Amino acid sequence: MYQTPINSINNLRILLSPLNWGLGHVCRTIPIIKQLIAQGNEVIICCDENQEVIYRQYFPEIWYVPHQGYPFDFKGKGKWALDILRKMPALHDFLTSEKNKVQDWVEKFNPDLIISDQRYGFISKTVKSVIITHQLSLPTAPWSFLAQVWNRKFLKKFDEIWIPDELDQVYSGNLSNGNFKNKHFIGIQSRFTNNHQSRNGNAKFAYLGIVSGPPPYQQQLFDLLFLKFKGISEKTAIITPSCMLTSNENTGKITFISAPQPAEISNLIHDSEVVVSRCGYTTLMDLTKTRSKAILIPTPKQAEQEYLHSLHENHERWHFATEKDFFQMKL
Repeated sequence: MYQTPINSINNLRILLSPLNWGLGHVCRTIPIIKQLIAQGNEVIICCDENQEVIYRQYFPEIWYVPHQGYPFDFKGKGKWALDILRKMPALHDFLTSEKNKVQDWVEKFNPDLIISDQRYGFISKTVKSVIITHQLSLPTAPWSFLAQVWNRKFLKKFDEIWIPDELDQVYSGNLSNGNFKNKHFIGIQSRFTNNHQSRNGNAKFAYLGIVSGPPPYQQQLFDLLFLKFKGISEKTAIITPSCMLTSNENTGKITFISAPQPAEISNLIHDSEVVVSRCGYTTLMDLTKTRSKAILIPTPKQAEQEYLHSLHENHERWHFATEKDFFQMKL
């Protein structure tokens, strides 16, 4: 295993905050936080309530600081660029206020290091600041050069860029391309390990659906999984936010799991023949660690997931399908 900047961080006080776009940014920081704590560091997590619920399952005793998420608001029609453009004034104001808030926390907590997972405003001018991202090059159309310029401008403000991928960029591909002297590959980051024996056909569930992503796209995925799974005879399960469950649902052979504990999630993945989920980058890292078979459904017109689909479409354990193709697929 090659050396990464994380290996040399010892006995520091660290402020860390993840982006609030789904839970992937939370999940991929979990192994990083575990390593930092094991090396004698004190980690203070700045996050919103939903993120804190996940973190506390792994780190119940560390310090949490309430920190509002970015004001994303997606319409669910696949018009990602338009949805973000509509929010640009609010996002700009939030970035400015976030930088000021971080400086207040620097004065209050006296940290030695700032770690941001894809939050451009979680940065300090007086304390070394690191950003975790695999998106050095955005998966946008060629004419969207302003987005590339904007992304590069913000990344250059950080002292270091940590890329959660191997040196050969096997999982992020062109996304992690970029001429940054301060970029470092830190390897696959997943909260899971492949510590189970082979399934040998004795899986408890034929399919395990995992609902993820920002609203309303996560509701769309839940509805798709529910409609598909209730039409097959095999036992299935869906990991879903509790807000999507209603008492009048006809579950049939579907088991619904809300807010499972870490060990339970690992067991569910092990006890399922096939995982069905979106194909976000953190999901691909998790599936790499667990070595699970998967059906991956890109979020409609989400450029990164469509790129990851094309990059990994010949993967030996992963099958990619559109929402329409999955609904028509014979399971």
